[in-house]
Parts: sequence; C-alpha cells; structure tokens
Amino acid sequence: MKNKKNKSDNPKNKGKRAKNKFTALFSPRYRYVILTLILDIALVFGSFWLAHFSIYYSDSVANPSNYKQFFVPLMLVSVTVPICMLALFDCYNVVWKYAGRVEFLKFALSYVVSFIVLLIIKAIVDVAFKVDFWVTQILLFLVFSLLSTGIIRFFNIILRYIKHVKQSRDVSKDSHPKRTIIVGAGNVGSVLLNRFLNNANEGYLPVALIDDDEEKQGATIGGVLVAGGMNTISSIVEEYKPDIFIIAISYLTKSQLKAIYERLAKFKVEIKMIPPIGDVEHIISGSALELHDIKIESLLGRDEFKVRQDLVDLSVKDKVVMVTGGAGSIGSELCRQALNFGCKHLVIFDQHENGMFAIDQEFSKKYDTSRYSLVVGTVREADKLETVLEKYKPEAVFHAAAYKHVPMMEIAPTEAIKNNVFGTKNVIEKCQKAGVKRFVLISTDKAVNPANVMGASKRLAEMLVQTRAGDSDMQMAAVRFGNVLGSSGSVIPTFLAQIKAGGPVTVTDRNIKRYFMTIPEAVRLVLQTGALASSGEVFVLDMGEPVYIYDLACSLIRLNNMIPNEDIQVVISGLRPGEKLFEELRYDKEQADVTTHEGIFVTKLEKIDRKKFDKALGELQRLALAEDEAGIEKKVFSIVPSEAREQALREREASIKAATAEAQMNDAAVETDGAGAVSA
Repeated sequence: MKNKKNKSDNPKNKGKRAKNKFTALFSPRYRYVILTLILDIALVFGSFWLAHFSIYYSDSVANPSNYKQFFVPLMLVSVTVPICMLALFDCYNVVWKYAGRVEFLKFALSYVVSFIVLLIIKAIVDVAFKVDFWVTQILLFLVFSLLSTGIIRFFNIILRYIKHVKQSRDVSKDSHPKRTIIVGAGNVGSVLLNRFLNNANEGYLPVALIDDDEEKQGATIGGVLVAGGMNTISSIVEEYKPDIFIIAISYLTKSQLKAIYERLAKFKVEIKMIPPIGDVEHIISGSALELHDIKIESLLGRDEFKVRQDLVDLSVKDKVVMVTGGAGSIGSELCRQALNFGCKHLVIFDQHENGMFAIDQEFSKKYDTSRYSLVVGTVREADKLETVLEKYKPEAVFHAAAYKHVPMMEIAPTEAIKNNVFGTKNVIEKCQKAGVKRFVLISTDKAVNPANVMGASKRLAEMLVQTRAGDSDMQMAAVRFGNVLGSSGSVIPTFLAQIKAGGPVTVTDRNIKRYFMTIPEAVRLVLQTGALASSGEVFVLDMGEPVYIYDLACSLIRLNNMIPNEDIQVVISGLRPGEKLFEELRYDKEQADVTTHEGIFVTKLEKIDRKKFDKALGELQRLALAEDEAGIEKKVFSIVPSEAREQALREREASIKAATAEAQMNDAAVETDGAGAVSA
C-alpha cells in the first residue's frame, strides 16, 4: 500500500496526468465541441440582430418603453438562454452525421424550453424594470436561431436527402442501382438506409420502407417514405416496383421470418436480410451491416427452445465424454458442443479417417489439443471398444455411429444389421462393463413403423436400450428426431447441387413430407436429454410441423433468385426403395409424456420379452454373418412391425407409375410441339 501511495504521489506521475488532461482538451472531439459552441454563439447573436431589424427596420415602428436602455442586457440574456439549453439537452455531444429522432427531439426541445424561459424573463423585466420585450421578437429570434443552428447540425442529413432525390430522378443508365424496399424502419433499417444513401456505389437505391408500426407509417426517414405495413405489401410493390427486398429487423423468430418471407416471395423479387444484431450502437456507421441470403434453415421448423443450462451441465460439464461416430454430421456437432459446454476431456471415436482428419484440423485451431483424443476404430470391434473405454474411462457416452442412408442400406441390409444393431450391442455391453454412468443412443423417426432396413435396424437398437437398461447402474436412453439440415448426403445439399448445375431438381413424390431441425439445436436437445436418461426410455424431440419436400425444393430455387418450373424444373422421380411418404415420431400405441424440458417428450413403450428378443437377435446375427440378405430382411420385419414396409412398397409402385405417366405425357407434348413447328 505504501509503494502504491508513493507511486501515485510522484510529481512526475502528477505531471503526466495533468499533461494528459491538457492534451484531451485539444483532442479532435473537444475541438469539434468548442468549434460548434463558438459557431452557435455567433449564429444566435446574428439571429437576435436579425429579429431586431426585422421588427424595427422602419423608423415608423416605435421602440417599446425602456427597450433601448436595456437592449444590451436583453440581448446577452436572450443569447445565453438557448446556448445553455442546447448544452443542457446534450446537443454538444452528438455525432450529428448519424443523428436520429432522439437527437432531433432533444434539439427541438431545447428551443421550446428556451421560449418558456424567455417568456418568464420577459414577465420579470416587465414588472421590475417596466421594460416591454415583445413576444413577436422573442419568437422571431428563436425561429432564426433554430434554423441557423439546425442547418449546421443537420447539414449531412439535408445533403443526403438532396442526393437521394437527385439520384431517384436522374438515375444513371450505366449504374442501374437496384430499387430497394427495406423491411423494417427501426434502428437497423434506418442505419442501413443511411448507408445506402451515402454510398451509391453499392448499387442500392432505397425507394420505400415497410414497417407494421402504425406510428411510423407515413413518416419519412432520410427522405424515404415508410409506405405502409406488410398488410399493404401488394400495393407498395405495384407503386414502387422494387428489384430487391432487404429485411432489416434486429431480431426475428423463425416463425416471424417465415411469415415475412412467404409474403415477399410471391412477388418473384430478390430477397436479402441483415442477420440478427444485438447492439446497433456498435455498428451505427452501418458498415458492419452485411447483406446475406436467407438460409433455408431459418425458414424450417419451429422457433428454437432455450438451453436449460442445468441439464447440459449435468450431462457433460467437467466430465469425460465419448462420442462414437464423432466425425459424422451429428457426432461432430456433439463433439463441438461438449467442448463448448465444458467437458473435462472428449474422446472422438470413428472409423472414417478423412472425417477424423478434418475434425482434428478444426479443433486444433480452437481448443487445446490436450482437451480431446482421436481414436480410429469401429463399433463392430468389441475388443477395441473395451480397450478405449478402459483407457479413458468416460462418464458419458453418446452413441452416434450408424449407417443412415436408406437406399444404401436397402442394397446392403447385412451391413446395416452388423453396424447399427450389433455395433450398438457392443457399445452398450462394454460401457456397462467399464462403469459408464450415462449412455445415450441417437435414433431416428425412421425407427417408427419402419418401411426400410435402416429404420428397422435403428428400432432394434432402441429395443437393445430398453432390454439392457436393468443390467447395470448405467443410466440409458434413446433419442428420436427427424431429418437434420445440412448433414452429409441429406436432401438440401443435394437440391443445392442440382440447382447449381442448372437443374432439374428431383423430388421423389409430390406429397412426401419430412420433419426438419438444425443440427446444432438437435444436438443441444440431445445433450440435455442426457441428463434425463434413466432406465431405457425413448425420448422424442419436438420437431415442429413436417414440411413438404416439393415445397422445400421450390423455396430453395426461389432463395437462389430463380423461379420454380421456369428457370429450374422440379421433376417427380418416384419413391426410392424403403421410402415412405411421411415419417412418424412415435407409434400409434405409444403415449408421449412431458419432461422437465418443453422440447423433449418421453414415450411410454410396450414391454419387450427379453428372452424372445435375444433369441431373435441370435438368429439375426447368424444370417448377417452368412450374408443372407433375403433372410435378414424377412427376419428383421418379423421382429419389428412391418405394416409400413408393405405400405411403402405399394406407395413406391404407385409413385413410379405416376412418374412414368407424367414423363410419357411430357414426351407426348414435346412431340406435338415438334410436329406443330414442322407444320408451321
């Protein structure tokens, strides 16, 4: 403490602080304030003289009583009042180039208060000194002051308005700026508007704003009209003929964005948006407001649930966590979030060497490499699993290793059973032996009424969790959810590749629909489910409403600024082997109960005869090792309900017939057009 006192009392330090204060007074900011103050004093003095001469310019107008004797004091007091009010309302600490409604309101209020104060002074001098100070002169003085001091403050805004009017009337034929309608007249929309007005080279010409706030409608921002709300979008588009919509709202839920997009998409105009922003003050210049295309992920599914941090902490925080299939789409995100949520150590287990290399490259740049270990191996090797579990002793295991592609597993059913069923059996048994505390199986909606071998294999994996839950103290559960957006080989990357290639986009059936969820949200819910795992439950995630794949394809085409079936054709190809028109998240007989998390439900499952099930597994294993594909298929659907399998086969046959008939009709139409052309 003594040293600190001596140091602070050092004359050299005092001298430095004094020097810093002296330097700060002459910084660019203070120079600007001082210059503005001096200019205001000069302009207000000038305004007083102008008001004086405007009234007394003619000799025929007599000065009020005692006015000449008190002229100088009246002038000094009159000039001092508005200057003090401008300072009181913080009008000397504003960057007027980016001023908005709040700053304008403060500026105007300073003169309203000045008028009231001068009226009070007028009354006092009238009573005390019999001086008649005309209200007309006070009003003229304040109007001239407001105009003169306002011009120097709002010069940039006035200039921008003039430039905008000139630009909108005399648009250069060479530049062709996009006529832009900004959706959102709040802080973000205003900042973006100012940026476009100040930077014509960006190629955007704001012609109107849209906002559902009725108080804003009819007002102008930077000379651009807030033309109405989303309910009047048709008339606004007809009047202003935009080339692009830009959604500029600081925060939007998925449902809100989807509602706006659906209203705008029908006009076949390009749509972009500003990503959600937390604090507009940090990007007030507008330079950080980057325009982005709307991602399909933002339009699918319901609004995301908030993370229950207590559940995540119970699941992974300060624990050794192992993820099988850790290089896959779901597995790699499980690894990312486990590290982000503070696991003690992460074991990434996968047989895919390229994926393991990629995840190591990613993680080594973000995390200390001592926080995770890479293990190349397959869940089909029980001995390898046992060695790894004994070495790292994980407390929680998330089992994501599985073959997932439906058509591939239809042509390789024995591989689906070996990996998805007996690989899961290996992991469960070795985890129980190693003393793992929590085990979570990543399942799928395709496990419900499975119409394909892949879905049936995942249902068998769920049944393994159910029947093995009582074999040890390990808390076990399975988690079902639908399609995740952006996973390798999934529908959206496939559609995007087809669009990039110029089409056509192939949809298997016009009526096919699926549940969708983003990978990060699915994984967050899975991690929280880990805390709820107990005795072999099957949890189901709230996936929202299912989406028609045909509509999804059309939305992706529109998001790429093209028109479905005009710029890019959407072709019906027929259902693939094992594909259903729609997926389910639980059996009809299963009832779903709520859990402590609003986005996670637990199903009441029918009891399974363990002895009968194990006997069937033994037969299934024998058939798999013998590579008996026909026998595997027959046996699988004798264990798992197969009504959906038969229905899927019938739907596939009908779909193929419909697709063939449509193709024949198209061929016939082409031949007719060709014959007409020859005839012509």
